Amino acid sequence: MTDEFQLTPEIFDRVFAEVARSHWIQSVFAEDLPDEVDAFSFITLTGLDDIVGWLDMSPGSLLVDLACGRGGPGLWLARRIGVELVGVDFSAVGIEHARQRAAGLARHVDTRYLVADAAATGLPDGGADGLVCVDAIQLMTHRLDVMREVRRILKPGARAAFTTWEEPDRLSDLAGLFEAVGLEVVVVEDRPEWIERERRIFERAKIDSATNDDPGLKGLAEEADRVLPVIDLARRVLGVAQRPLG
Repeated sequence: MTDEFQLTPEIFDRVFAEVARSHWIQSVFAEDLPDEVDAFSFITLTGLDDIVGWLDMSPGSLLVDLACGRGGPGLWLARRIGVELVGVDFSAVGIEHARQRAAGLARHVDTRYLVADAAATGLPDGGADGLVCVDAIQLMTHRLDVMREVRRILKPGARAAFTTWEEPDRLSDLAGLFEAVGLEVVVVEDRPEWIERERRIFERAKIDSATNDDPGLKGLAEEADRVLPVIDLARRVLGVAQRPLG
């Protein structure tokens, strides 16, 4: 893993600022999603509903959104379940966007956002009733440290839900990553419809970029050139782990 490209807070600051200015990204990624989600990921509304069921949280409990970015999916989950929310991301720009979204679209949700590394959140031991991490763990080079932090901040018996890609060059075995830090594997399941959503968005980006100078579209079209030839080599998964009771 040491030869993986290191993504920094400064890179994501630039990306999130660009996303905020991109009408194309805001409209295309937001298709079929509620306003507060505003997802810059390939999660679907059905996927978010499934996460609600797997987390099995009670209203009034605490959900941690790890690597929350601009905060949309975690905010939707907190509003849907009726829980308090702590969002954590190392991008100050992403955190500011998340705070603005929460203030504008979900004022009745008790939210708190922290600028911190996913492996060193500063949150108390055993304080989280649930955790979600959407489309981010595969980008982290210190995945074991992050997963140890997840185990530390979860209450015994609490669950964490991850959406990601399993692929040989990055994260090849999500269940193995859970087990390596002493988390119990609840489920790791294929979500092929997420791959199809990703494929559609990338194909549309390539077409639209020829006639549209939207600030976020060029970079997405360049990413599409890299991803589409190998997209079928990745396994898109939803993984759920639980901290043991003992």
